Amino acid sequence: MKIYTDFSLLKFGKGIDMLFPFYTSEHYTATRGDDNEIIKGRFDSYCLYAKENMSITSLEDADIAVVPIYMPYSYPSDETPKELVAFIEKCVANGKKILVFSGHDVGNVAIKIKNAIVFSGAAYKSKNSNGLLSFPHFFEDFLERYKDGALEIRDKSVIPKIGFCGFAPPLNLPFRKDKFIALAKLWANYLGLMKYFPDYSSHSYRARVLIVLNRAKRIKTNFIIKGNFGFGPGGLNTGAHKEDSNIYRLNYINNIVDNDYTVCVRGIGNNSIRFYETLCCGRIPIFVNTDCILPFEDTIDWKKLCVWVEEKDIHKIGEIVNEYHHNLSESEFKNRQVQLRKIWEDYLSPVGFFNQFKMSLER
Repeated sequence: MKIYTDFSLLKFGKGIDMLFPFYTSEHYTATRGDDNEIIKGRFDSYCLYAKENMSITSLEDADIAVVPIYMPYSYPSDETPKELVAFIEKCVANGKKILVFSGHDVGNVAIKIKNAIVFSGAAYKSKNSNGLLSFPHFFEDFLERYKDGALEIRDKSVIPKIGFCGFAPPLNLPFRKDKFIALAKLWANYLGLMKYFPDYSSHSYRARVLIVLNRAKRIKTNFIIKGNFGFGPGGLNTGAHKEDSNIYRLNYINNIVDNDYTVCVRGIGNNSIRFYETLCCGRIPIFVNTDCILPFEDTIDWKKLCVWVEEKDIHKIGEIVNEYHHNLSESEFKNRQVQLRKIWEDYLSPVGFFNQFKMSLER
């Protein structure tokens, strides 16, 4: 795949992951900062893939033009740097398809560019009139890094075991201002108001789901509720727990691997990183659909593969989990774990995702 881009535009925003193999050390530190130690190496395999399958070339020879930064939610806009406008207009004038990525926490994307393929990590399906596509979060291969590359196949238990490790305010917060704010959002969620104001929902869906599951019958929960974000502006944030970064990460991964299912619900953005991490570990996500768009929806039957819970059905999530679990035979339960891991490798890992995109251009 031959790519045309302009690295001088990196001064206007964060560099996209797709071009990671082509960043110099200057680009990397200027646009991304130093990686936290625990996630170093997440693009090693992708860099090897890109070396053999991708190249930076002239506009005339390119298969596609790529905007090198995550785009603002709106384009055109008076706030768009003129250099970025010039880049886009030049690509359009040459009849090139333009690949654009918006951020993972941007729900209302309004990017209008001729011949553009626009990926957003947090768009709302009901508001998607522009044909936005979804892209996954990227991270290190948990099994390769922490489990010697081995997928541990779980036997099917009589009672489904559900895990969650993370932040779910107001749960496990001390009495302070942010707890009361989170309580107000949770009550608004119970009243059904958040479906009208989804950008203000924050983690309220997550807390609501955990509360329902803790009260549900015929399931076993293994929830570790943290006092703050796992990842914040400064990198890994272990909160009040006395864990160093690597132990914190390993405990998080073990909570996925040691359970049959993992709760995957939106946080601030309308997406779940945990959804992709669960697939990476070969475990079954309990995915709560808050008007989401998932990657490769036309190819992958997510509703069949995952425990799929619509927002309106959160109150009966325990029943939905039990029905899914008991409808799987022992062999189906084991095969599902292998299947989900394979989907992550082939479609959602950095190599898998960008290889699928490359093949789509070649069709």
